[in-house]
Amino acid sequence: MIVQMTVILKLEMLQDSLILEKSQNWSSQKMDHIMICCVCLGDNSEDADEIIQCDNCGITVHEGCYGVDGESDSIMSSASENSTEPWFCDACKCGVSPSCELCPNQDGIFKETDAGRWVHIVCALYVPGVAFGDIDKLRPVTLTEMNYSKYGAKECSFCEDPRFARTGVCISCDAGMCRAYFHVTCAQKEGLLSEAAAEEDIADPFFAYCKQHADRLDRKWKRKNYLALQSYCKMSLQEREKQLSPEAQARINARLQQYRAKAELARSTRPQAWVPREKLPRPLTSSASAIRKLMRKAELMGISTDIFPVDNSDTSSSVDGRRKHKQPALTADFVNYYFERNMRMIQIQENMAEQKNIKDKLENEQEKLHVEYNKLCESLEELQNLNGKLRSEGQGIWALLGRITGQKLNIPAILRAPKERKPSKKEGGAQKTSILPTVLYSCGICKKNHDQHLLLLCDTCKLHYHLGCLDPPLTRMPRKTKNSYWQCSECDQAGSSDMEAEMAMETLPDGTKRSRRQIKEPVKFVPQDMTPEPKKIPIRNTRTRGRKRSFIPDEEKHEERVPRERRQRQSVLQKKPKAEDLRTECATCKGTGDNENLVRYPS
Repeated sequence: MIVQMTVILKLEMLQDSLILEKSQNWSSQKMDHIMICCVCLGDNSEDADEIIQCDNCGITVHEGCYGVDGESDSIMSSASENSTEPWFCDACKCGVSPSCELCPNQDGIFKETDAGRWVHIVCALYVPGVAFGDIDKLRPVTLTEMNYSKYGAKECSFCEDPRFARTGVCISCDAGMCRAYFHVTCAQKEGLLSEAAAEEDIADPFFAYCKQHADRLDRKWKRKNYLALQSYCKMSLQEREKQLSPEAQARINARLQQYRAKAELARSTRPQAWVPREKLPRPLTSSASAIRKLMRKAELMGISTDIFPVDNSDTSSSVDGRRKHKQPALTADFVNYYFERNMRMIQIQENMAEQKNIKDKLENEQEKLHVEYNKLCESLEELQNLNGKLRSEGQGIWALLGRITGQKLNIPAILRAPKERKPSKKEGGAQKTSILPTVLYSCGICKKNHDQHLLLLCDTCKLHYHLGCLDPPLTRMPRKTKNSYWQCSECDQAGSSDMEAEMAMETLPDGTKRSRRQIKEPVKFVPQDMTPEPKKIPIRNTRTRGRKRSFIPDEEKHEERVPRERRQRQSVLQKKPKAEDLRTECATCKGTGDNENLVRYPS
């Protein structure tokens, strides 16, 4: 039995290879006459249901299968000299390279959902639970009515890469109790999709069967058309580019740009899609686009994804009959955060590009201003030297006039030598002052005067430093206040060494030592032998009969509440001691005396 199955599989593989070779030869010879629909894989093109081709990507589809409703009246818009209006698929109109939410395959024709995502039109037709807003035009596609537990619930039996086997939604074989599961596009590759005839009135006319239950002849015919369609789509673009004239290609590109501008405007004015209130969890591994991005990230990081095991366990079955719990990954909050983050990143990148352009312009202007500043400095030095020569000549002439007149003449202010300008605190008092005032400060490390807005002043040595020249470099300006300042690392090390030198060692009674700062005496010294005069203690106000109670303001009441000892201490501190008044001699008779018989007379 096993030998027979292996022989049958080998025969099928040989037939597929022969069909592929024949289809390539047949498609290269009959390309201009036969086209195949990428949805139903049919090659019948009638006036009522014509096969049309996208003028941008070259994909072919029936008007009825895509919901065109007679928008185009020709098979190819550039097939004749009197060309008709160009036709484009929805993905080309929006200018995107979409990824299907229901399967991992990227070939085929797509439709946009109400939430701005993309799905294959064939996946939307065959997956149960997917709805359309307009049945005739087959748009927009709605995925909210489908149960989210179907994402990643089953494993596709036809996927070549096991990492994508549980992505999207898999459908089952419609043949009774068959438990074969597969993606819609994977089944389309194998020719396993079928559709009921138009005469049959069936609510769901789309069926899918596995290899065992599908009609062999029908499957072989569809498999042949699928292979021919793939080779035709690849070769048709190259042939059409050669056949089209530059005028026709320019007309198609102009029309495509109009469609994309219109789609961008419609996307901005489109109402927000309905989102269910209940948060619907979805495994991250069920999204093919997420897996591709993670694989791309792993490739950039140098991590091999082949060493990680693939989880092939069925989440719907267990030993005790209970469903296994799986942590949610794609929640509504996460999706909203992801989109908002992308929008913020785009805005930040645009702002960064604008700021970079402004920075380049300002740097160019700064270089020009530096050149002009250097020229002005040179001319100013020449003028100052000339002014010095003229001043010395004027002083000599003025001295000659003084000798002629025989008088000492005062030198006028214009001939006096200018006073030396004292350095400001910002320029540093210890530095030598230059003739010119400092307008451009130079870095104390690199000795350059570029990036003036990134220069930081040290409050100790009064030198300027670039933030990037410091060790370690700073990313922003330090915040300075009245009680704090900033100093460079050299000044900091010098200050710390001085403080260590001032530290003295004090020996405790138990033999241990501790560091102690050397305390300086205060500037104002008050001797201890001066005793203040005793203060008279005021007598409290007593209430007497017949007298009215006087009004006491709140401030005096508050002072009365202060304890007596504290008031005495404050009065002692506030009262200054009087100097000694010694009188020893009379100003009239010049006789001796003391304080008892001498009186001070005010002058």
